[in-house]
Amino acid sequence: MRHAEPTVPGLPAAVMVHGLGGSSTNWTGLMGELRAQLDQWAIDLPGHGESPPGRRHSVNAFAGVLTSFLDRFGHSVHLLGNSMGGLVSVLVAARRPDLVSTLTLISPAMPNLRQPYAARGMALVAVPRLGERLLARSNAVPVQHQIRQLAGILYGEPDAIEPGQLAVAAQERERWLEQEHADAVLLQSLRSIVRQYAVPRWRSAWASARLVSCPTLVIVGGRDALVHTSTAARWRKILPRARVVHLPTTGHVAMMERPGLVASMVREHVKAPT
Repeated sequence: MRHAEPTVPGLPAAVMVHGLGGSSTNWTGLMGELRAQLDQWAIDLPGHGESPPGRRHSVNAFAGVLTSFLDRFGHSVHLLGNSMGGLVSVLVAARRPDLVSTLTLISPAMPNLRQPYAARGMALVAVPRLGERLLARSNAVPVQHQIRQLAGILYGEPDAIEPGQLAVAAQERERWLEQEHADAVLLQSLRSIVRQYAVPRWRSAWASARLVSCPTLVIVGGRDALVHTSTAARWRKILPRARVVHLPTTGHVAMMERPGLVASMVREHVKAPT
């Protein structure tokens, strides 16, 4: 886990959960923006970042890990999740409302039949045996080229990324590829996301979303290559009291691409009455 030391003691706690193949460092920019408002903790899910692999790598297993972590605080926290981390955060907020005072979801990876181009490609990687071959082929490409490809998928405006940020991403990618468990964790996690499409409606991720009772902010990127913008309308229907924000030129990782803008929305959101 990573902790952003707050500028003053006694600030409310916030916990941040990354997406598939990501890590706690995905929140670095946003954490820097919010040190005067929140006592922030970003975790590495099992098998991601610097965390060792667990026994299982699925959204439900990750929800259990996150619940255990939140239980340590002894009070509710502000919970933020991106992509798969958003889906995991929805499950936790629905099952344990006592642990979550507000929920912020950035491009949450909820099941949706309308999928952008990159999401359809990810679905192929989830196919048994084919996924292993595709992943091995992708990993054989030079890391700098992998980072440029990922930036094109994750960011709405990849040409605006600072070179230093790309260099840090390349270093993290190299560390990830050195881990023996990396491919297995990625594939198991991805397949668990895909399996959400086969879950009966009455216990689906969207059924869990209906149970979320805390103030909720949903941020959807207009250039998101992994989560279709149509989910914004579904969120407004599922949670009529939620604030749903559409960022037309932003991609899948708004907290990395526009940390200042996302921070301003989070500041307003966490002040909202419960």
